[in-house]
Amino acid sequence: MKKLTLAAASALTFALAVPMIASAHGHKGGDHFEKLDTNADGTIARSEAEAAALAHFAEIDANKDSFLTQEELKSAHEARRAEMKAKWAEKADGAEPRKPKGERDPAKMEGRKAKMDEKAAERFAAADTNGDGKWSQIEFTAEHLSHFAKADADGDGNITAAEQEAAKAKMKEHRGKWRDKPAAE
Repeated sequence: MKKLTLAAASALTFALAVPMIASAHGHKGGDHFEKLDTNADGTIARSEAEAAALAHFAEIDANKDSFLTQEELKSAHEARRAEMKAKWAEKADGAEPRKPKGERDPAKMEGRKAKMDEKAAERFAAADTNGDGKWSQIEFTAEHLSHFAKADADGDGNITAAEQEAAKAKMKEHRGKWRDKPAAE
């Protein structure tokens, strides 16, 4: 259960930490860049990314204690998955839904889950800088801003559309390499 929670937390962190380049994850028509660019100047300033991270932290922090537990992260992740499934079902409009990958090859999926759990535990621990088993607003925001810094190629504290496109291309390249790896090693 703890591994699953860590995997959910890691997946949630990744999904939320780079919303400005989420369209690179295959989300067609995403408007994440526009949502973060609150002053509509065509760039995402570090302050805009930080404000978005803090707002999202507040959404996930169910008990409003200014910390994110693994349970809160898991709940937020599950809620997001349910929302996505509802959108997919709506888009399908009566078409036969595709079979989840886990049902296509359960043994292969178990191996992937084990690796994801291991990496999730590492990422959660790395973001939990004080080792208390939960994320503070500072830890959560720092994790988000580390991804922002990676996308900010020129280091000027802003992400332009060109930097977003470059980050998308880099992530797409990385995804391609990941997909080409053998399932079992």
